[in-house]
Amino acid sequence: VVATAGTTDTGQIDPIPEIADLCETHGAELHIDAAYGGPLLFSPAHRTKLTGIERAHSVTLDLHKLGWQPAAAGLIAVADPTRLHALNHTADYLNADDDTEAGLPDLLGRSLRTTRRPDVLKIAVTLRALGRDGLAHLVDRTCALAAELAALLHAHPAFELYAHPTISTVLFRPTTADDDTLAALRRTLLTEGRAVLGRARTADGRLWLKATLLNPHATTGDLHALLELLEGSTPR
Repeated sequence: VVATAGTTDTGQIDPIPEIADLCETHGAELHIDAAYGGPLLFSPAHRTKLTGIERAHSVTLDLHKLGWQPAAAGLIAVADPTRLHALNHTADYLNADDDTEAGLPDLLGRSLRTTRRPDVLKIAVTLRALGRDGLAHLVDRTCALAAELAALLHAHPAFELYAHPTISTVLFRPTTADDDTLAALRRTLLTEGRAVLGRARTADGRLWLKATLLNPHATTGDLHALLELLEGSTPR
């Protein structure tokens, strides 16, 4: 069973404790995709959103999102290390024992992606430099900015807010735009280099603009500037 702790489209988090209960009842393994929301664990203010994650058999995190790491900085964590035994599989053409014993580098043992560099050092340096408290500050600041943007959109008559953000993803749309106009607006802002916004289609079939805030150094002024840009670019 796979539960999601931070969906790509909306940032929503599945009811992890309830899912874990069902898995225990039926003897199913539980994997949690915390690629987006995993770093909430650093924050005392937000970690309760991930209550129950410790009951998972495996968890994935993608620290290039809310961890400010390179794109390749993904992790898998397991409660039982024996679950990683499959990674010990070797192929003679990649890491023959006699080559390894002769001193040739064992590339397969250095990265899950074989010849590509591992980014674990960058993760380790970040943790060493900032610590849990430093990362918690960045997480809290980013989530606060998302909440502030959502409040501004909710109060603005020109925009419709999808929902209060769970993490740092804010979905919204101009009140006067249909889906085709919204899609064209997003492409125009992107190609003209004025704003980079995502898009998401929700369960109700509607298309929304998606602002995923990941810069903890953004300001309230930046948020107001975004709204002014969007308001001025939306066809009446």
